[in-house]
Amino acid sequence: MVDLREYFRESNAIEDVHEETAIDATFEAWEAIKDEDPITHDVIKTGHEYILQDRQPDIAGQYRDIQVYIGESTPPPPVVVESEMEKLLSWEPQNPIEAIEWHIAFEQIHPFADGNGRIGRLLYLRHSQMLEIEPIMWRAEDRAGYYDLFQTDVNLDEKSNI
Repeated sequence: MVDLREYFRESNAIEDVHEETAIDATFEAWEAIKDEDPITHDVIKTGHEYILQDRQPDIAGQYRDIQVYIGESTPPPPVVVESEMEKLLSWEPQNPIEAIEWHIAFEQIHPFADGNGRIGRLLYLRHSQMLEIEPIMWRAEDRAGYYDLFQTDVNLDEKSNI
């Protein structure tokens, strides 16, 4: 299995978050979600809360209520975040490619005001664990290639069971 400290360090570094306290918070989030099945709104919000509780406690564990913009991409408006997440949560990845597609869809929804990448990669790790596959170790030095993934179109209407 993957070295969790290295995975969390690299995951956080993608977003230029390097403090040991942030890595420790990611460990706490992992401990809170690693055995949860199925992954639910509450599981995701709990993991997010651990990740941001010391950095941004005012938004930790809460789906966003503001419009956000990521580079040239515009995630869905906050009024549909919950329903888009419902579609995503109704789809359980069955193989390594679907685990990546699930991660891409999560990041495209961008359900939180901040911390989406960190919780998203943690959820990808959880899916990898559930599928008993070795997760991809995304690294800060490969940031551009990682972000290129999000140009992939994942149609949740086709994937979800709603």
